[in-house]
Amino acid sequence: MKKKLFLLLFTFAIVVFSCKKDEPANPYVPPINPVKSSMFVLNEGTFMYANSSLSYFDMETNTVENDMFFRKNGIPLGDVAQSLTKIGDDLYIVVNNSNYIYKVDAKTIEYKAKIEGFSSPRYMLQIDNDKAYVSDLESPGVYVLNLNTLEKSFIETGSATEGMVKIGDEVFVANWSNYYVAGASNNTIQVIDCVNDEYVGEIEVAQEPNEIVVDKYNHIWVLCSGGYMPPQDPALLCIDPESRTVIKRFDFEAGADMPDGMSIDGDGENLYFLNGGYNSLSVYKMNVDDVQLPDTAFIASEGRWFYNVKIHPQNGDIYVTEAKPTSNGNLLRYTSDGTLVGTYEVGMFPSYMLFN
Repeated sequence: MKKKLFLLLFTFAIVVFSCKKDEPANPYVPPINPVKSSMFVLNEGTFMYANSSLSYFDMETNTVENDMFFRKNGIPLGDVAQSLTKIGDDLYIVVNNSNYIYKVDAKTIEYKAKIEGFSSPRYMLQIDNDKAYVSDLESPGVYVLNLNTLEKSFIETGSATEGMVKIGDEVFVANWSNYYVAGASNNTIQVIDCVNDEYVGEIEVAQEPNEIVVDKYNHIWVLCSGGYMPPQDPALLCIDPESRTVIKRFDFEAGADMPDGMSIDGDGENLYFLNGGYNSLSVYKMNVDDVQLPDTAFIASEGRWFYNVKIHPQNGDIYVTEAKPTSNGNLLRYTSDGTLVGTYEVGMFPSYMLFN
């Protein structure tokens, strides 16, 4: 689930009725054309209601297909859908609170497998043609998933794991939370040798690193929320992966700023992230060569509850998800200059976006 809602989704669960349908509203799912410019949107749903869902947005026709997984397979997706990973012709759907990953056909959304045995899976990262890593909120390390047999092994790192990026033969993993792992860190980026599948070091950052991207210089950018309890230190950091050192640090205003949802454009030049107060986050844009944080929003929320942001790697269009407490959310499409050009209804608490 999204970090800023971690302590509040119980409240929403009391007042929100499940969106799960007893019967598929429309069992037909149109075939997905991977050549088209399109996007998957994963809707988290309401915590403990198992009403997460998968949406598909066709950018050429400006149309949305909702409830793709349920309509195709006749079963609910699960409780709190977290992230998506496409590998070849397969789409992997990580369902956090249900503790499993669904493998489906990326063109038809037809069920292929259900991968279980996780504690609280978060993100999946392809390492090569045969394996992927899966981070976990409640386990002190990452799972190694064999993509051929779907068997798992585990790399102990001592801390729960979140966002991941791969550079060369190493994977850099954020340690966002230490709530479930006693004595674990929540202020480090851990380094894993992905050839030998072993933990080899860590880099100290600010509290609760979650979003992690790579820029045009092959530097790693880490967005740290700063935590929920004082002392808070939300920060944006740049790391040189070769020396494993922090080379830039930008501090947000402690107690006031709530940075979240970082993305980077296709050229690796501009960072986009959400910031502001609770339920009033706007989109900010920052060049990787800038020497200070932006002080004005690039796209103001204007009363909307911005939830996540993603940049089209080719044309620079900006996609923002909008959450609503008791109804379906929206996918908002902006041009690269920040002009709103489309609003499309998706599912409950839309968050993770994956370009097809």
